[in-house]
Amino acid sequence: MVPSRPVYRPVTDRVSQASALHVYLRQVAISAVGWTAMVVLEAAQVLLTDANHGIILPLFHYFIWAAFNWYSWALLTPFVVKIARRYPFTWQNWAERLLFPHVVACVVFVIVHAILRGTEGWIYTFYYEVHASLFELIAESFEKQAMWSVLAYTAIVSIVAFLRLRDEVRARELQQAHLETRLASAELETLRMQIQPHFLFNTLQAAIALVQEDPRAAEDVLLRLSELLRITLDQMGTDEIPLARELEFLDQYIGIQRQRFGDRLSFEIHADSAVLDRLVPPLLLQPLVENAIRHGIGKHKGTDTVEIFARLENGRLELEVWNGNSVERKQRGRRHQRAPLPAWSRPAQYQSAP
Repeated sequence: MVPSRPVYRPVTDRVSQASALHVYLRQVAISAVGWTAMVVLEAAQVLLTDANHGIILPLFHYFIWAAFNWYSWALLTPFVVKIARRYPFTWQNWAERLLFPHVVACVVFVIVHAILRGTEGWIYTFYYEVHASLFELIAESFEKQAMWSVLAYTAIVSIVAFLRLRDEVRARELQQAHLETRLASAELETLRMQIQPHFLFNTLQAAIALVQEDPRAAEDVLLRLSELLRITLDQMGTDEIPLARELEFLDQYIGIQRQRFGDRLSFEIHADSAVLDRLVPPLLLQPLVENAIRHGIGKHKGTDTVEIFARLENGRLELEVWNGNSVERKQRGRRHQRAPLPAWSRPAQYQSAP
């Protein structure tokens, strides 16, 4: 005869079994903490009832039977949680899932709990109280604890369903936030694509107008335009830049407009030092200043001053563009023209990074 060889289980199987046992024991410990409240409540209730009838047993007696009733559920809770997660309730299948597996599983767990509780009580009475048969204790446990067992199973499944619903709501909120971020980035990129050709056309047109009148001024405009294009290419793919960098970009644009309008147009920038590190979308100020010029000195004779303000208001970065030359100046004196910010960058909605 050929001797049989011993069969060895793979090491990975033994490791996975040990890991599963560790997870189960951890879940039992966590659930036991929760069931402790029921143990204390039941023990206190029975103790008060016996005290009203003039019967006082050792305190250990009340807690041991309450522990048999509820800590048995600590052993069963991980299995109920696993079933509740695998077969969750939804609006479409709640009736089907209620019948199977949850009604069937609930009946099984009620029976298992009665067996556990009866076995624990049988071992306890064997040493400390009047000994009773195992079958009688199991039957008594099923009769007295069946309703509480159903409520315990329902409570566990309800808690799991609530936590699952909470996670789904958080996941939807996170997904919505990602979608809004992508939408804002897409709007910013679309606006940037619209601004760049428009700005390039206007600048080249201004340079052409200066070629014959003032060649040096035309050269300065082209050099500044070259610098602007370089900065623009450097910022491609960037959603936010420091305000100090945005003001450097704006300074190149202001230089071009000074060459175009001469002494008729002046600029003033009022930026607190505390806001220079704040982040803003690239090319945010240039269209606002261009709008102020077009609706100010671009439509009226005389001189004009464009002022750019950057300050903190209630912890938010607020940007404003003023110009003095406008129709409202005749009605209200100094014109306070607040150039409209895009919807994604209004002070009430756009929170700059510290």
